[in-house]
Amino acid sequence: MNKQQEHLLGTEIEFYETNKDEFLHKHTNRHLLIKGRKLVGDFSTMNQAVGEGFRRFGTDPFLVRLSGEDTPTFTVPLLALGLPFQS
Repeated sequence: MNKQQEHLLGTEIEFYETNKDEFLHKHTNRHLLIKGRKLVGDFSTMNQAVGEGFRRFGTDPFLVRLSGEDTPTFTVPLLALGLPFQS
């Protein structure tokens, strides 16, 4: 994880880490969409989770992570779409 991702998604990462055992139990092998300290939804594919995140949050950063995965998957819409990003 790079520092830019950590800074943008710190709240979401902390929320996932705090609740990961519950998520693994309730949402096994599901792609979790997390915004702030809220599980927005769980999806069968990464594309569904990213699509819903982009629909709901636009260019605001959100976290998509496969439940039970040790290494987080980051989605920052501007970066995912190849658009310029300024911090």
